[in-house]
Amino acid sequence: MAPVWSNIAGCPPVLLMSKIRFIMSWFGDLVTPVWWEDVWLKEGFAHYFEYVGTDFLFPKWNMEKQRFLTDVLHEVMLLDGLNSSHPISQEVEQATDIDRVFDWIAYKKGAALIRMLANVMGQTLFQRGLNDYLLSHMYGNAARDDLWSKLSQAMRSEGLEIDIRRMMDRWTLQMGYPVVTISKNQSEQLPTHYITVNQEHFLYGQEVKSNNSLRWQIPLTVAVGNASSVCSESLLWINNRTETHRIGQMDDSTWLLGNINQTGYFRVNYDLANWKLLIQQLHNNPQIISVGNRAGLIDDAFNLARAGYLPQGVPMQLIGYLPEEPSFLPWHAASRALYQLDKLLDRTDEYSLFSDYVLKQVASRYHRMGWPTNVPGSEGNVLQASYQTEELQRELIMLACSFGNKQCHRQAVAYISDWISSNKNRIPPNIRDIVYCTGVSLMDEDVWEFIWMKFHSTSAVSEKKILLEALTCSDNTFLLNRLLNLSLSSDLVPEQDVIDVIIHVGRNPQGRNLAWKYFREKWDILNARYGEALFMNSKLIGGVTEFLNTEKEFNELKEFIQANNLGAGPAMPRALEIVEGNVRWHRLHRRNFFQWLRKPPNSSLG
Repeated sequence: MAPVWSNIAGCPPVLLMSKIRFIMSWFGDLVTPVWWEDVWLKEGFAHYFEYVGTDFLFPKWNMEKQRFLTDVLHEVMLLDGLNSSHPISQEVEQATDIDRVFDWIAYKKGAALIRMLANVMGQTLFQRGLNDYLLSHMYGNAARDDLWSKLSQAMRSEGLEIDIRRMMDRWTLQMGYPVVTISKNQSEQLPTHYITVNQEHFLYGQEVKSNNSLRWQIPLTVAVGNASSVCSESLLWINNRTETHRIGQMDDSTWLLGNINQTGYFRVNYDLANWKLLIQQLHNNPQIISVGNRAGLIDDAFNLARAGYLPQGVPMQLIGYLPEEPSFLPWHAASRALYQLDKLLDRTDEYSLFSDYVLKQVASRYHRMGWPTNVPGSEGNVLQASYQTEELQRELIMLACSFGNKQCHRQAVAYISDWISSNKNRIPPNIRDIVYCTGVSLMDEDVWEFIWMKFHSTSAVSEKKILLEALTCSDNTFLLNRLLNLSLSSDLVPEQDVIDVIIHVGRNPQGRNLAWKYFREKWDILNARYGEALFMNSKLIGGVTEFLNTEKEFNELKEFIQANNLGAGPAMPRALEIVEGNVRWHRLHRRNFFQWLRKPPNSSLG
C-alpha cells in the first residue's frame, strides 16, 4: 500500500487540508476524551493540524502562519466576541446537550488555543509533551487536565515553571477573549522604556462592557519599532487588569506592536498616537511589519472600531496603504472586513462614498495584477501562478467587480457573452463564481435564464453550486422571488441547497427584504425540514438575519422569535444580538463614518 502522503501531494489546498484533517482525526481516536465537555480537544487538534500538516508538505504556502489567521482565528473571534458566546468547555448533563458542543467555538477556538499554547511552549517542548500524553493514554480515555499535566512536565524538564493548567483554565472555562490595550507610559515618575498594559473582556455589545470581572493569563509578545527596523520581541505575562512593564527604550517616533504574528487569541488596541505611527509605517514601509501582523492590524482595527473601542476613521485610514500591499493575507483580511461593512451600508443613501473609497484602494493593484491570461480568444494560455499570487489576483478581481470597477464589469460581461455565443466556457475555474455573479447582476433576463439552464444541464456538483449562487445575484426582484419559490416548492433545486439560495438572496441588497419575508412565511416548512440538523438550522437562521440592520427589522425579528417561541436554542439569541449590534452601529457610528469619508485624504484618525 502506498504511503498516505503519496496520495495527497498533488491535491489543491482545500482538498489537501480536508484529507490531512481526516488523517489527524486519529488524535481523538487514539486517546478519547473522558466526557463530551472536552470534545474540543479532539476537534481542535484535528483542525490545527490541517494547517501544520499542509505546511509540512508545502512549506512555501505558510498555511499555519498566514492562512490560519483569516480562515480560523479572525472568523471564530467574530462569534466569540458576542455576549451569546459560551466557554469552549461546556457541561454536558443529558443527551440533548451533546449537539451544542459541536460548533465553531469547539473547532476553531480549539485550534486557535492549541496554536497559542504551542507557540508559548515552543514547538519542541509542545511536541514532547503531546507525545508523552498520547503514549501514556493511548487506547484509553483522558481529560484536558491530563494533557495540561504532561505539557507542564515537558516545561519543567527544561527548568521552565509555567502552570499550563492554571493558564489554560482561564481560556477554556471562561467565554470570550480579552482586548489588550498597550500604551507608552505617560507618568513622569517612570522613564520612557515602560509601557502600560490593560486587559478587558472584548464584546461587540457596548452596553455590556461594564462587566470586567473576567481575567485571562495572557502571553503577550511585544516589539518596538521605528521607520527602518523592529527589535526582537519580548514576552510579557499579563494577569491583572492593568500592569506596567519595562521594555526597550522608546521615543516619540517609535511604535509598539503587540501579539507578534497573531499567535495569541486576543485583540490588541493602542493609544491613538501609536495607531498613527503604525499607520505611517504601513504607508511608508509596510515590509518592516510581518505579513501576519499587517493582516492582524487590519482585522483588529475594523473590529475594534465596530465595537466602539476606536474611532471609525482608524481602520479606513489604515487600509490606505493597500495599493502598495503585495501579499494576499492583508488583502484577504481587508476584504472580509469591508464585506461586513458593505452589508451594513449597501442600502444607505451615501453608499457610494464608501464604495468609491474602497475602489480607490483597489484600483492600482487590481490593474497591476490583471486577470488570468486565458481571456476570450486566447484558449489554453493559462497563467501558471503561485498559490498566493493566484489567490491575491482572485481577491482583487472580487473586490473590483463587487464595488463597481467599470473595467472589471466589462471583462466579466465579455466572458459571459463569449460563453453564450460560442457555447464554450473559457472562464478560468477559480474566478467563475465572481464572473457568473457579476454577469447576472449586470446583464438582462436572458442571461439569468442561460445560467438557470446551465444549472440544470451540468452534472458537476461544484459547478452546479456556483451557478445556483449566481442566480441570486440578479437585481430583478421578480427573478429572485421566482428562485425562492422554486427552491422550496419544486424538485428543481436539491434539498440541501435550498438554505444557500435563501441566504444568498438575503445577501443581495435587492433581495434582503424578500429573503427575510420568505424566511418568516415559510418557517414552519423550513423548521420541519432542517430543524433537527443543528448546523443547517443555525446556518439558515444566521445567514438570513446577519445583515438585517434597521430598527424595523430588529423589531420584526423580536416579534418572530416571540411568536414562534424560539428563544431556547443558541441560534436565535445570537441572531438577535447581531442584528441589535448592526442597528446600534448605525445609531452610534454611521454618521461619524461618513463624515470621515467626506474629509480630504490624510485626515485625522477620528
